[in-house]
Amino acid sequence: MGKNKRSRDVLEAIRRNTGYATGRAFSLVTSVVTVVACAGLGALLGTDREQEIVLAFILMGALGGVVPALLVNHLANAIFDGADSLVQIAKFQERSLRRRNDALDLVEKIREEVEADDEKPEPAKPEENLSAIPPVAKANNEEELQANEEAS
Repeated sequence: MGKNKRSRDVLEAIRRNTGYATGRAFSLVTSVVTVVACAGLGALLGTDREQEIVLAFILMGALGGVVPALLVNHLANAIFDGADSLVQIAKFQERSLRRRNDALDLVEKIREEVEADDEKPEPAKPEENLSAIPPVAKANNEEELQANEEAS
């Protein structure tokens, strides 16, 4: 649970530092303002004309404002999606660094155990008899062989 909270905190900090949510809201507001400004510009250009023509200028200005508004909004969303991908890269990098550090800690523990085993002298092993059959068993086998020969 602690690791999930930690990575979530990292993501929130990065998003807070990049202005992710406020940037998206700002791009949307900018788009709406652009459409309204173009409609207002159309109304200013058609002030000396009849009411139907003024309405046509306002509609043409609004439609003309939609194009740059969409372009600005699209560009801003692309920029913020790039920032979001950087957040994802940072998250994966943090995860891989944590796994790398865990692996390095494990290797260090193994190295310390090996060094500790090398420092301990091993007790000397007594030399074993190279004969495959121990002498006691050999004598028992000879007695059984003689008993079998007598029985036959």
